[in-house]
Amino acid sequence: MKTIRSRLILVGALTAVLVGVATPVEAASQGCADRFPAVTWTQVSDGDVSVYVAGVPFAMAERFASEISMVSGWIVDDIGTFEADVCLVDNELRFIGDEYVSGSQQFHAHQNLEERFVLLNTQRPGFIGPAAAFALTHQALWQNNGDEPFPEPIAGVIAHWYRARILDRLEYYHRDVMVENFFDTEAVVDWGASLQEPVQDWNPETNFRAIGDFVDFAVATYGTDVLAETDAAAWSRIEGEWRTSLRADLTGRDTPTTDWLLGVGVAVGIVGVALFAIVLGLVSKYRRKRRNDTAPPIPGFFTES
Repeated sequence: MKTIRSRLILVGALTAVLVGVATPVEAASQGCADRFPAVTWTQVSDGDVSVYVAGVPFAMAERFASEISMVSGWIVDDIGTFEADVCLVDNELRFIGDEYVSGSQQFHAHQNLEERFVLLNTQRPGFIGPAAAFALTHQALWQNNGDEPFPEPIAGVIAHWYRARILDRLEYYHRDVMVENFFDTEAVVDWGASLQEPVQDWNPETNFRAIGDFVDFAVATYGTDVLAETDAAAWSRIEGEWRTSLRADLTGRDTPTTDWLLGVGVAVGIVGVALFAIVLGLVSKYRRKRRNDTAPPIPGFFTES
């Protein structure tokens, strides 16, 4: 009996130990359920960045988890490790985000940097990957800055770089900004204007910025270590270099030149001559169509009776 009792005590002790270990793990995995207990959540990805879905079909959930895993891997490689819970809800459950919007604006995307979670409405599936890239970049910058706000607009611009990468839009954005910045080669952005807001709400459908090309230039020139730079003066210097490089790419010259002024002058002259010729032709045509003045009657030809 003593042997049996001893074994039972040993089994009970081991069970207590195992339960004591398992319980915290179970609690820690309920990131979205703890925040939104009224909704049934399914975890589709575990790790430092965990993905949960509610009301989202399984195939779509796997697609979203794959996109989020890919972009979070980029961010970890470039910026450093970070943690976040990503909560994805079907449009029918968007009411759980109603507290994060004001007025008639519909809930789209919300994140809390201090609490390390992101909440996204999956109404438009094509925007989930880009929205997650934008949000998780902010999470990584905040956490790798000692859980302190990162300077803005630096953080937002870096986030747009990752967003452009997942959309494969960097080449398109480069062509776009080359034309926009043709006349400006000096820094114009105040890189230390503000700091990250701990709570952020935005609409991924209108969250388009070609400025990600600037970060692409900075990383290509200085490496990914530049992403940890918080000095506004350093970013202003890089901005000037970037704008000069845009003009060089557009003109095909590596050194500053004023030859383009002659070209612009010739083009303006040609357009001016063409406009003058058009106006002259219209005036001549109008004059030809004018009715000739009627000559006065011959004196004495008409008599009154």
